[in-house]
Amino acid sequence: MEREKALFISKTGNLKYLTDDFHRLYFGDEFCERLLPTGPELEEALEQAGRRGLPFTFVTPYVTEAGLGQVATLIKLLPDATEVVFNDWGVFSLLHSRFPALVPVLGRLLTKIKRGPRIAEFLDKLPRQAVEHLRKTNLGVPVYQKFLFEHNIMRAELDNPMQGLDLSDVPPQLHLSLYIPFTYITTTRFCLIANCDVPEKKGFIGVFPCQKQCRKYTFYLDNAVMTTHLIRRGNTVFYKNTNIPDELKDSDIDRVVIEPEVPH
Repeated sequence: MEREKALFISKTGNLKYLTDDFHRLYFGDEFCERLLPTGPELEEALEQAGRRGLPFTFVTPYVTEAGLGQVATLIKLLPDATEVVFNDWGVFSLLHSRFPALVPVLGRLLTKIKRGPRIAEFLDKLPRQAVEHLRKTNLGVPVYQKFLFEHNIMRAELDNPMQGLDLSDVPPQLHLSLYIPFTYITTTRFCLIANCDVPEKKGFIGVFPCQKQCRKYTFYLDNAVMTTHLIRRGNTVFYKNTNIPDELKDSDIDRVVIEPEVPH
């Protein structure tokens, strides 16, 4: 099966990665409303995609009420039939009620699966049924599938976890996208990166004004009991997984979303 290859970037400066190898452009942010693009930035990304004849997908994070208003302002700029990845049910409600001409896509934060890389350390010690459970997502739950289809959600986004994915219970009419190479582990509104470059704030933990230090700094975390390095970018932790399990190569995943840099 031929898969669509999409480029995912979160800032217009990374349009430099957009080459003829890609069939679609993803643009936006999944993890922080403070990193949503401005209107002119969104229009620039739309223009670049249009100039190349590429379909466009706008990516949105989980939001506060203020962030929801910001998302509403931005999606007014999108042409009809544009995909919008939502990682917040409030954003979906906005799309469903006010922007029915746009195409909702279930974000990977709402596709539930165990994500921590420590799983790989003990998979061989678990019963077969436990391993099968850890490879399943909520996309295989019939009542959830019914909800998605009733609300015209026909695509879902996936991470590439260490334990692999079992998608045998996902119906073929639900299209799937796989993100590579950065797998999201966890995220929070509490950003430990804020003030990381202010010496007099060393040792202080709290809520500080956002200076978008996450756009400048990436932290790599290691631990004696974990063989996989963790990557902290802003309020979110990732790990890198470039391995594509054999079972996915023959799966119904019809889109691969390439992240050239750690998200944010």
